[in-house]
Amino acid sequence: MSLLNCVDGEIGRYGSAVTICQDGRRVEARAFVEPLRYRNKIYIGGECRPLGALRREKYLYVGQTTHPLKENSSVIESHGEKYLVKRCETYYVKDTPVYEWAILVPWGEEREDEYD
Repeated sequence: MSLLNCVDGEIGRYGSAVTICQDGRRVEARAFVEPLRYRNKIYIGGECRPLGALRREKYLYVGQTTHPLKENSSVIESHGEKYLVKRCETYYVKDTPVYEWAILVPWGEEREDEYD
């Protein structure tokens, strides 16, 4: 079994049901969507402010390569929540795409970091 088939199979088996909305289409898929914990914020621009915490929740998406995502365009629906794809990449091993990786933010909310 190839690495691609192995990763694709595990995402299909253990990932949650998600809907990917982009370009006027809705596609049902399976993926992992989980919150990025506090320790991960140093990698994505999180910061503490003395007057209070900013609402900067971010989520990690790992999905199959058969459903490529678009930054600031794709919307992921999972467990009754909607998320906007802020950054996405395809992870490759040699020349083979293995999985889609993305950072998500809650969809439809005005976010302070978008004014920067």
